Amino acid sequence: MHALGLHVAMPPFLRKRKQFTTIEANKSRLITKIRSNSSIKDLKIYLSIACALINCYKPEVLKSKPGDIESSKEMLELVNKPNLVEQLLNESNLSRFSNWTTVNATEFLEFPILTESQIRKLTFGIFQLKRARSYAEEYASSTDLTNLSIKYAVQVCKTKPDLCRVIPKSAHSKRKTYYPTIRFSKSKVVGWYCQCPIGSRVVGCCSHVASAIWFLGFERWQSHQRVQSSGSHLLNASDSIQITDFEDDDEDNQTRYRLA
Repeated sequence: MHALGLHVAMPPFLRKRKQFTTIEANKSRLITKIRSNSSIKDLKIYLSIACALINCYKPEVLKSKPGDIESSKEMLELVNKPNLVEQLLNESNLSRFSNWTTVNATEFLEFPILTESQIRKLTFGIFQLKRARSYAEEYASSTDLTNLSIKYAVQVCKTKPDLCRVIPKSAHSKRKTYYPTIRFSKSKVVGWYCQCPIGSRVVGCCSHVASAIWFLGFERWQSHQRVQSSGSHLLNASDSIQITDFEDDDEDNQTRYRLA
């Protein structure tokens, strides 16, 4: 735009302040003075023209994959569904430690064996699965998650043996501890709940739940360790970024879609 001799500007934001500075207020008035609201009624037409140009001359960045329609329908059906595991925990007052027995994962064989494809259907994406290994490695203090002697504590409910939970630390704050709880049958995961900010959703699950399902139902049953485990480079890391527990990102948020 600058190359065309145009100066693009927009009114500033308060960003939790109570008042703009004098200069900000002055510049904002310059913008609102020349801004025309009369064209708003034509905004739909302008957007349609822009989308038509993009669709005509730009190649598709993302194409629909097999199963996308079915997955979308399932997500929409779950939007207004309650979290039955959360209700069960509250109604039966199962949050107390006295209701749970702690065992090592090597002794906990009741959890169903799953494929990564089955787990991905539970998460509705791959972002949580990308974080699953690092969560599990940190929780077990080991990068060899297929080791038969690995120490991975699991708590099993005394009164409802189809409920289990693990106790990972928050990735955002060391002072926070969550309890991703999973309900299961012999062949599948029935439901889940976690105390993290997005842990009650049933349209997919949080990374804490996904990591527990991934380890208990898939990774520990693999016959060989991954060639280059993510945790093997922890000591070489010179920089890192802070990730919040409620960051709800996945491949959908990192990909541009073809406009229609």
